[in-house]
Amino acid sequence: MKTFKYIVSSVWVVVLCLVAGFAAAADTTTAATGAGNFRVEQIYVNVPEMDVFFYALDADGNSYTPTVVQAAGLELTLGDHTLDTSSLGQADSPICYMVALDNSSEISGDDFRQMRGAIWQLIRNKGENDQVALYTLAGGATCVQPATSDANTLYNALAKIQQVNGAMDMTKAASTIAGDIQKEYQALAPRKAVFLCTDAQRVVTNPGLVLGLMSDVSTKLNMAIYAFVGSSAPEKFTILDAVSDGRVIPCAMSQMGQAIQEKQKMFATALELRTEVPESMYGERQEIVTLAVPSLGSAVQSSTTVYMGFRMEKPQVTKVEVIRRNKLRLTLNQAINPNATRPQFYHVVSNDIWNWHVPVKSVEISEDGRTVTLTTANLYEGDYHVALNKVSSRISPANVSSLREETDFVIQVWPRDKGFYLARFRTPLLLAIVILVILGFQWRRLRRRDRAAEQEAEAEHLLAGVTDDNALPRRWVTMFWGQRGSIAESRWAGMVESSLLLGSDAAQCDLCLPDPKIQPQHCALCVRGESLLVQTLNPEAPVFVNGERIDGEHRLQNNDTLRLGRTTIRLVL
Repeated sequence: MKTFKYIVSSVWVVVLCLVAGFAAAADTTTAATGAGNFRVEQIYVNVPEMDVFFYALDADGNSYTPTVVQAAGLELTLGDHTLDTSSLGQADSPICYMVALDNSSEISGDDFRQMRGAIWQLIRNKGENDQVALYTLAGGATCVQPATSDANTLYNALAKIQQVNGAMDMTKAASTIAGDIQKEYQALAPRKAVFLCTDAQRVVTNPGLVLGLMSDVSTKLNMAIYAFVGSSAPEKFTILDAVSDGRVIPCAMSQMGQAIQEKQKMFATALELRTEVPESMYGERQEIVTLAVPSLGSAVQSSTTVYMGFRMEKPQVTKVEVIRRNKLRLTLNQAINPNATRPQFYHVVSNDIWNWHVPVKSVEISEDGRTVTLTTANLYEGDYHVALNKVSSRISPANVSSLREETDFVIQVWPRDKGFYLARFRTPLLLAIVILVILGFQWRRLRRRDRAAEQEAEAEHLLAGVTDDNALPRRWVTMFWGQRGSIAESRWAGMVESSLLLGSDAAQCDLCLPDPKIQPQHCALCVRGESLLVQTLNPEAPVFVNGERIDGEHRLQNNDTLRLGRTTIRLVL
């Protein structure tokens, strides 16, 4: 039986060589000359941006620098359009590894553990923002871990993969991976590579795998595809490496991790050309992209077909979960920049007449950049919306969010209380209090200034009267008066010498009070020594002191009130 397998394998290898010969003769998309070779790895289109990842090697297999390629006259065409090639440099965009692991029970336990260890090394050596998605092939292709950059999550998912019964379903695996890429195109890193890990026996019994890899499937899918084939005698399968243009990599099971690391290092030598797609090219269509360097020997070029239907979506919130009264978990449509941890990047606003901007106190971003936890002020029952303010995508820093992309959510608990109103009126109340305090101090300052002026004038008049023995008795008096029902108040201050006549006729009295109920000569204020008296003039002109009617003379005290008709006078002596 063992001899029969070797015979079958030998015959099959011969067939593969013949097929590969025809395939190589038909392949005109990549040319190689003595000057070197030039190969496109992938073209990432997310209009209006387009990134071209490619390798340029000299005759000795060493990488050309971006400067040499730029100087050689790089030419890029998309359909019948010539695109700008000025932005060329070493590729530093994140990579998404779509790893398909053959977990069939027909593989020995030791070999399966070594394949799992190889994937473990891939995870350990990936870049910080690189992503890994894990698939199993036996018993029907299944995605056991969607693409993420969180290494701990990947380690845990890898440890749970066990061997099961069933054949390796490559057809379903291809459709599943292609469907996931189509569905999560923007959420995945720009560069994408499919890594298949299996053993040599599975390749012998599944010739369709190698035939598919020898075809232009990599160009059609627009991404790098590699199958790592573990064997105890990898040298017997080196022909597969040649006929598949390096897409099938035979290796010892114990060396599979090293082979994967070599591919990871190769990705670091790729060059990246960033350009923009003309607006006329947008839409549901496919276009041929051709990259050529005519100066590097004879017309070294490479072309591939790309899909133009992916329009760049801005980062936005797709789901809001209320964890606690002051904590929200936001799920995003793509990974965002890990530096977007400042509260001003996040706007949480109530959808009501208050239009309350909920203060965001702190921000935590998950390892994969797809989840954000906000610590906010206390939330209350009602409708809200959240938006990202100028948050950039982790995949493309030029892709920045807009406040117009809002996501609504509802709080159904925590009804309004005094804290709700205090949070909204705290600022205007503080401003009102500050204004009132300032006005109060200003009023008090003016009162003190006026009082000081009155006292100074009174002292001057008193001193002037002391030197004159024949001077009339005098006293400084201040009066405030206003009519009933009026909020306006008038003030009079001056020195009363001997007497002061009060009335409504300016020609007959000293102080005219505009009140129709007051007589032309209503009453008189008289100075007697140190005292001030009020004296009635006739019975038809009643005078009330502190609410009581008087007849004749009455001695006045400080803060006494006089009522004449509808006018009330307050005295300050």
